[in-house]
Formats: sequence, C-alpha cells, structure tokens
Amino acid sequence: MRVIEIRLPAELAEELGLRDPRELEEHARLLLAIDLYMGGRISLGRAAELAGLSYDGFWEALRERGLRIRAGPRSLEEAEAEYEAVKRLRPWA
Repeated sequence: MRVIEIRLPAELAEELGLRDPRELEEHARLLLAIDLYMGGRISLGRAAELAGLSYDGFWEALRERGLRIRAGPRSLEEAEAEYEAVKRLRPWA
C-alpha cells in the first residue's frame, strides 16, 4: 500500500485526547474509511481494510457511532470487491 503523509497541528491530537501521533493516524484512518463507506464509495470489507480493522471491528466502530450498516452491495462489482476484501481479512473463510 502506498502511504502519504500529512501535517496536522499537535493541538488537534490534544483536543481529541490522543497521546501520540500513531493514535491520531489510527483515528484519522477510521474516520476517513467511515466517510467513504457511508458515502457508498467503498464496501464495508474495503473500509475495514483501509481502517486497519477486522470486518467485525469496523462494524463495531460504526455501531458505537450510531451509524447504520448499508444492507448489501449496490452492484456485482461491489459484491466481488467486498468478497475479496473479506478473504484478505479472514483467510480461513
């Protein structure tokens, strides 16, 4: 996976109660993945992968924020992409 770096004020992490840059990175990854998923741009499996969480962990993160799971893929391509993402996260499935 390619990586990009962004600069943010340290006060942002402090306001969020995050202790170090790694926590801020994890928080930002989760929020960006949620935004993409809720906007219908990526599947739940892909969002979990981008957030660095398991499928179930991402599902729980949505639930904790009061967000509803989108029911089912919107296209065959999305279904296939979600299936492949889940296979990567759960190789035994």
